[in-house]
Amino acid sequence: MSLALQDLMICCRGLENDKVTERKKEVERFKRLLRSPETIKELDRISSVKNAKQLTWDAVFRYVQKYQQKETESLQSAKANVSATTQANRQHKMQEISSLVKYFIRCANKRGPKLKCSELLSHVMDVLRRSFSCAAYGEDYSSVLLKDILSVRKYWCEISSQQWQNLLELYCGLFTGDSINRVMVSRIILTLVQGCSMQTDGFSHTLFCFFSKALANARSEKQHAVLEHLVSALNVFLRGALVSARGRACALGEELLPGLLHTWTHMRPSALLKDQLVELFSLQLHIHHPRGAKTQETGAMAEDWSLWQSLLFGLYESLVGEISQIGSRGKYATGTRHIAAKDNLIELTADICHQLFSQDSRVLELSQAHYRGVPLDSPSSSGSKRRRVEVGWEVLRDHLQPSQSDFDMIPWLQITATLVSRYPSMLPAGELVALLSALVQLQGEQQRRGERGPYVLRCLGEVARCQASRPQLALGRGPELGRLWGRMWALAVRGVSSPLVEVPSLELLRIMVQGGLVPADREFWKLFAGSACKPSLSSVLGLAQALRKCPVPKAGVSGGGYSGASMLEGGRRPPLREAILSWLLMHSQSEEMEDSSRPHLILLRDFPQYLIPRILVALTLKDSRAGIAFLMASLTPESFLPQDQKALTDVRPVLSDIEGLFLQFSFDDVPPCPFPGAMAGGADPKDPQLTLVPELKARLEQSLLAMADHLLNCYSPESQASAPESLLRCVCLLVGVLGGYVCTGLLPEPELGHSPLFHKAKSLAEEFSEYVYTAKNRLADEAVLSTIRAVMLMCAQNISCVEKTDKLCAISRHIFLKILPARLLTELTEMCKILLNYGRRDSVSAEDVLMDEDWEVSRTQAEGQDDVDLFDDGDGHQPSFNGATHSKGDGSEVPQSQGAKSVLCEGQLLKQDNALLATLRFLSHCSWSECAHGVAFKPADVRRRLLKLLDHLELTCPLHLHLLL
Repeated sequence: MSLALQDLMICCRGLENDKVTERKKEVERFKRLLRSPETIKELDRISSVKNAKQLTWDAVFRYVQKYQQKETESLQSAKANVSATTQANRQHKMQEISSLVKYFIRCANKRGPKLKCSELLSHVMDVLRRSFSCAAYGEDYSSVLLKDILSVRKYWCEISSQQWQNLLELYCGLFTGDSINRVMVSRIILTLVQGCSMQTDGFSHTLFCFFSKALANARSEKQHAVLEHLVSALNVFLRGALVSARGRACALGEELLPGLLHTWTHMRPSALLKDQLVELFSLQLHIHHPRGAKTQETGAMAEDWSLWQSLLFGLYESLVGEISQIGSRGKYATGTRHIAAKDNLIELTADICHQLFSQDSRVLELSQAHYRGVPLDSPSSSGSKRRRVEVGWEVLRDHLQPSQSDFDMIPWLQITATLVSRYPSMLPAGELVALLSALVQLQGEQQRRGERGPYVLRCLGEVARCQASRPQLALGRGPELGRLWGRMWALAVRGVSSPLVEVPSLELLRIMVQGGLVPADREFWKLFAGSACKPSLSSVLGLAQALRKCPVPKAGVSGGGYSGASMLEGGRRPPLREAILSWLLMHSQSEEMEDSSRPHLILLRDFPQYLIPRILVALTLKDSRAGIAFLMASLTPESFLPQDQKALTDVRPVLSDIEGLFLQFSFDDVPPCPFPGAMAGGADPKDPQLTLVPELKARLEQSLLAMADHLLNCYSPESQASAPESLLRCVCLLVGVLGGYVCTGLLPEPELGHSPLFHKAKSLAEEFSEYVYTAKNRLADEAVLSTIRAVMLMCAQNISCVEKTDKLCAISRHIFLKILPARLLTELTEMCKILLNYGRRDSVSAEDVLMDEDWEVSRTQAEGQDDVDLFDDGDGHQPSFNGATHSKGDGSEVPQSQGAKSVLCEGQLLKQDNALLATLRFLSHCSWSECAHGVAFKPADVRRRLLKLLDHLELTCPLHLHLLL
């Protein structure tokens, strides 16, 4: 044993001395030894050895526990009736004891967890279970539990199911007492509920009783932070328990909602508490009414239907009041602000409206009884103050009058769009014309002013989807609906030229074409043949939908809109298909650009994979409608939408699977509100006879080759105008067009190597290889790392596994592999070696800095304060960087993350790590390519080089774990 450990051993034995004065001397010595780097190093070395016979961190911790027990016994046996000064000295002594324990734990785990989780938890729980020690050290030990145990990933995973349950039961009991700060306790309860949810098989049903008691007096709770933590914990608990205890979850919601509604309405809750309450209300609605079911026969459930109906009306009134406040605050706000309401509030309001709206408007006289949980028909509610609450489609339309301000109207436009989108079957046939007429009137009057335009158009889009999915709505109302949609069509075509409403106007036009509500006219086709708008995702998807639904007019489109660059010789207008090809490739816009050092605009924009090539190839076919249907296969234009926009059309609730499980136990065989499938486009021909138009194909190839040549002439790796991403976009465009012709059988695959497009794509790939070679020596530049990651993700996307039904993607994937030069894969492998050897991240945490500052607090400073922690960890009144102060023990300084942070989360990776992972994914796809014929590299060689990288991996490094997974 080293000299440092011998001194520490003698000191630890002195901590067990029966004399108070001797223990006090040894504590001072113990502190000095913990400052010694040599002592820390020796303890770390011995503790890393299994079954060590010498002093370890765990052994020292046992001595610290015994010291804490002796000091506690001494304080507990002292006289109770003493002077204020003596009592203050005792409080100071208690804080010194807990500070020593807290500092020792953080000192031991500063370089990674060294102490055993089981011993830590056992000590913390033993202290908290005793009333005296809990009152003396409860807050400090709770801080240790929250910051030094539950926030450590290793400990989080080592805690057993029984320990999770025991901790949760302990703190649920502490919440009802006054020994520990309630905010701290509620914060720990939230963390423990999250831990039980993720790390155990299920919850104890005793939590139903706890939340029933803890939130019973929510209306009298003064600290909103307590409610924030408890309601958040309740939401986590309900999500985990509702499958096995749906009835109890319903009963608990009906019991707690009156008090929480009162909190929402009368106590001005914080934004965070409002979000948690909205989540709770939404959860209860999904539990009571899975997938919108309204009756027991269709799968709905409630413990007390009359009470639940009362709560629904109360919740509806509270939400209407909240939305009106949004409008009121907006009227008097200065500067710019976001007018729209939050999505979670809108979705909850739409779900409530679905439950309460019927065929006709309904006016109810409600009292304050619903805030107390009294049913509507209860005699005890008759004496309360009553007021009118109106619900129904007529009420909703009243909020959509032109006289309303944007602040008042926009939230109701959001609600209407969500309601029609989620529940299209509930729109009455008699309301369709009235609702459509109101929306068309709004768009006509607000075409050029106000901010409501995009919301009106989105709402009209959902109404169009609804009518297209329910043709029976138009029975007997065809002429009137046709007139309204025709007017809206003209307004939408006109709105494409406005930057504010261009995207929603194009989206509405696409939906109207898809549903067959209005036939595509000349004005519509002119959008894709002139300068009215540039190719964007919305416009390209609209064009794809029009090609699937309607034949392309043969003659050119008369009227304005053509740019001079797109005119043929002699001032003759080009045929429509040729004009659309020029518009898609942005040929006219590129020719009009003064700066010739920039590539074509289409190479500067991201479009979904192989969407543009499908349209280009289809336009060169005699029957473009059959061609686009064949090239799209089972895909629809909506399938190319980004994930965030797909959520707008996917109306299934988040809890759809659980709700489906609830409905399986009902007696109804048909779900009450089935999710409407995508509206059918044009009929897909089984065996299309595709014929090529040679002139159009030649024109397309000429334009693509000119685009590639211009890019090669103006390309510079250092220029932001012609970044390496442009090279890959051009390659993908050429490869996609080649894949389209091979897919249709118009270009035999053996003749692929003779195509000028193929050779041009290989030239671009060689240029990209040159960029990788130069970038390999500039990996210290963050901009280069970001570019490498972006281009590697693009490459991986082009050769990753695709659906078997998408024939064009599969063929294009093989072509892409064939144009890759062997040099590119060699350079990428060398780059991976360089990135793998980069320096590791400095893992000094903020808590380590606080640890170093702990020793700076002197006794002289401590004597001037009543409650000071000599080893302050930041829980006390510490000034923040912005000058604010945080009160001790309120738990607000702890971020509300779900459990300890995983080493696999993206936040643990540096930019070079992300660049390396993206490159390795691409190389992995290449190494397992089944298309070995015709490629310039050997997949087996790539695979062998990748396997060599595994020789020097360390499982403690987050990056290396990602490499293995």
